[in-house]
Amino acid sequence: MAIEPFTMAITGKGGVGKTTFTAFLIKFLLNYAHKKTLVIDADPATNLADVLGISLLTTVGQIIDKTKQYAEKKSAMFNAGAFLEYQLWDEALLENSDFDFLAMGFTSGRGCYCLINEVLTYMLENLKSYFELVILDMDAGLEHISRNTKRSINLTFLVTDPSRMGFQTVRRIVELAHDLQSPIDQFVLIGNMFSNVQSQESLIKLAQDLRIEFLGTIPFDETIARMNLQGKPLLDIPQSSSTYQKIVQFLNPLIKKRRIL
Repeated sequence: MAIEPFTMAITGKGGVGKTTFTAFLIKFLLNYAHKKTLVIDADPATNLADVLGISLLTTVGQIIDKTKQYAEKKSAMFNAGAFLEYQLWDEALLENSDFDFLAMGFTSGRGCYCLINEVLTYMLENLKSYFELVILDMDAGLEHISRNTKRSINLTFLVTDPSRMGFQTVRRIVELAHDLQSPIDQFVLIGNMFSNVQSQESLIKLAQDLRIEFLGTIPFDETIARMNLQGKPLLDIPQSSSTYQKIVQFLNPLIKKRRIL
């Protein structure tokens, strides 16, 4: 039986800095963990590739659409399942020297995200023997959690900015996960773009109310904002960056406690 990879997810309200934090988490793990890693952009907006400096050619959603189009045009002999599987491994999975990358994207037309979730579950099941770490950059998390697959998420980072909507999203995600008995081992809470003590105290209280671990806060960083605006990969930020070093300080004990390093 294959050993399950340690799976981490990053979620929260849109615009709070989830993808930026994901980039720093990946940088930290590349520097300290040295594990065979699969990074998955499970947010339909698919911004993670840009932040990591990856040229994204296609997404799982686009491949699903292409398979549907081919199935409509081809004869009854066309094996849509085999075609989809070949395209997923040949085009969607990007192999890099540091980590492999997969972008889920979205399908055209109306409908829920369930088909992409099913494909993601299938791919993770088939890839689990090849990787030691899986990192999922998710959207607000409610769709993924409500679909509640059997796959375990060992550690989920909840990211919020100092806004009421950000706090409410965190609360909804945790409560929904508990209601559905989702296979999430641990939640940890992170504040992004926090600048005053009062906001930090509110964040600590939120963590206490939800009975989850408060990890720390990240201040607004002009250098990071400029790199994002210029389209520069955040993996290139210097090791000496004060923001990166702060993230290292609160990630180090957590990651060591979970025996990932």
